[in-house]
Amino acid sequence: VDEGLPDERVIIAMKARELGRSRVVCGDRVDVVGDISGDDGALCRIVRITERASVLRRTADDTDPYERIIVANAHQLVIVTALADPEPRPRMIDRCVVAAYDAGMRVLLCLTKADLADPEPLAALYRPLGVEVVVSRRGEDGAMLDTDSVERVRAERVGRTSVFVGHSGVGKSTLVNALVPDAHRA
Repeated sequence: VDEGLPDERVIIAMKARELGRSRVVCGDRVDVVGDISGDDGALCRIVRITERASVLRRTADDTDPYERIIVANAHQLVIVTALADPEPRPRMIDRCVVAAYDAGMRVLLCLTKADLADPEPLAALYRPLGVEVVVSRRGEDGAMLDTDSVERVRAERVGRTSVFVGHSGVGKSTLVNALVPDAHRA
């Protein structure tokens, strides 16, 4: 939806044949033609993908020989990692930090479950690389996250498009639900 419009709406669009094999990825800014009313049955076409300010790529591996763009136009990669249950995976964090820096993105490392393990050894590995670190623990009132860490992550997101990444069970959905209460992420 055009940022100049006063309201937001969901529209359904398909890629125009003229774009050929160009992939539209999450975060792309596009130009569309057709019915953008958002009414049932309305359809428009994506006719142009604007120049991307940043591109986060997934590198080729043994099962996929092609490097793929997974997100465009993001400012920040939020790497969510539990300190315990499940154990942190530093190699995954390393790959994410390298990919983010290669894309020209800022990195925020969010260490969750600090009530189960000391965050400092892991945080100390990444601070010298310019990685901002936020530590969260279970809230005093029994909430899944303490208010201070949620507010810190919220402050780090202001004015930035953020991408959250992390393994299953590390607290991504819990964090998103705390930041966006009506998200209802499972």
